[in-house]
Amino acid sequence: MLREGAVAAIVGELPRPPHPTPDNLRRYDAVMRRLAARFPSLLPARFSTSFDDTGELSFVLRSRQDSLRRALGHARGRVQMTVRIIEAGETGGGVTIPDVAGRVPRNGAGFTGADYLRARAAAAAREREVAGFEPIRSAVRRWIRDERVDRHGRIASVYHLIPRASAEPYRTAASRAAAAAGTHSVISGPWPPYAFADW
Repeated sequence: MLREGAVAAIVGELPRPPHPTPDNLRRYDAVMRRLAARFPSLLPARFSTSFDDTGELSFVLRSRQDSLRRALGHARGRVQMTVRIIEAGETGGGVTIPDVAGRVPRNGAGFTGADYLRARAAAAAREREVAGFEPIRSAVRRWIRDERVDRHGRIASVYHLIPRASAEPYRTAASRAAAAAGTHSVISGPWPPYAFADW
């Protein structure tokens, strides 16, 4: 363990970064689960993250001390639940930020900073929209502390950060809501907060 101030990293030595094979990913997840059960707050590093030496890692921990403390506080006592849904239509691609009238500004004329921020907020809200997911979200809203949405083609993955003790009630409520709405979904977890460790 390498400690810097209020945060610490659990480290090991390998001759080279591991390849993301199914077996290696399963072993990594098993380690993360054991650590998540042992510590009240954990931010899993991306698989195969490596540093040339401990001095480099110490520098990262020192320079990101505030953001790491905030992220650890946010994840404290919480786990990730994942809901995957196959959406009906094609989604994805880049998002162009329109102005408040829905137009794409060509030269910025008549487009204020407030307009831009409102348009960004609206675009972010659209990105969180997942067809057929609202009944599930409503059923589990009381436990959600944070939400991330990721899309790959027609597969939408919704990640929820919830209190550790709420995993089973969450799963039950989400499953019932999906069945009642006729939404085909796969609900998994609890996981370490992989989707919320973007430090």
